[in-house]
Amino acid sequence: MFNHKRYILLAVLCLASTLSLAQRSGPVAFNLPDHGRLLLAVPAAWDVEIRPVQGRAPPTLHLSPRNGKTFHVMLTPMWTADAATPFPDDESVRAKVSAAATEAQLQSVEQTLTVLELSGKADHGYYFTVTDRDPKPEEWKYLTQGIIRIGPVDLAFSVLTNDGQDSVIKSALAMLGGAIHES
Repeated sequence: MFNHKRYILLAVLCLASTLSLAQRSGPVAFNLPDHGRLLLAVPAAWDVEIRPVQGRAPPTLHLSPRNGKTFHVMLTPMWTADAATPFPDDESVRAKVSAAATEAQLQSVEQTLTVLELSGKADHGYYFTVTDRDPKPEEWKYLTQGIIRIGPVDLAFSVLTNDGQDSVIKSALAMLGGAIHES
C-alpha cells in the first residue's frame, strides 16, 4: 500500500542527476528557485537525488541509504505562487496532515492515528506514522508523513521504512527539525 508513488503529498516528477554527498562536513544546501535555499544536515550515510521540474517549480529531494536495508525519504518544498497569496496558517497545515492521515488509515493496522507536532530551531509542523496492514514485496511497511514550516517554505515529507528502521525515522525527523531556510 505505501508505494512511494501513491502517498507523497506532491507528485514525484522527472528524473535528474544524483548528488554524491560522501564527504559531508556540514549542512547540505539545496537551492529553491526564487525562494532562497534550504540547509539540511543530511546523515552522511544517505544519498540524495534531486528531481527538478520544469520552470520555477520546486524540486523533489529523494534520500536513500548508500548501503544496507533500503528506505526512502522524499522532501518537497512548497511556497505560495506570489506575494499576494496568503501563506497557509498553522491550522491549515495541521488539517492537510490530518487529511493525509485519514486517507492512510484506510489501509493501516492502526485503528486511530495521532497527528504529532514536530518542532525545531525555527520551524514547526505536524506528522503521523502508520503501518501498512498488507504491504506487497516492493512496498514499505511503515509511512511517516507530514509537513514542516521552515521560514517561508513548507516542506512536505514522507519517510518509507520497514521493520528495524526506527533510527531512520528518528534521523529524518531530527534532520527536518534542524532545517534552516536562507533567503
